[in-house]
Amino acid sequence: MIKKVITGICALLMTTQAFADKTKGGKIDSLYVGNYWTQVHISRGTLAIDTNHCGDKSKTPAYFAINTTHPNYNVLHSTLMAAQFANKTVKLFVDGDDCAGQNNNYPRITHIWVTE
Repeated sequence: MIKKVITGICALLMTTQAFADKTKGGKIDSLYVGNYWTQVHISRGTLAIDTNHCGDKSKTPAYFAINTTHPNYNVLHSTLMAAQFANKTVKLFVDGDDCAGQNNNYPRITHIWVTE
């Protein structure tokens, strides 16, 4: 039983590493909320994403996004708002193969890490 659990955790960690990119830490300087999405901009130009995302539409994205259809949208949105209000540093993990936001032009946020 323990061996299965450890194998499952290792597989999950490898999957997260293989499919998620991460931004460098930065403060949220704007949240742009539409009817079907929330877009986030991180200050100080601290974006660590330098690969093509969303079909070359955002090679160095200014915004990252979540759609309201995301099953964890309320938690992600609330976390972003709380981090912005508290002036906390965030790191965003994004899925480069799945886009979100206005016209689906921005990398989709999968995880949020709040620090400081």
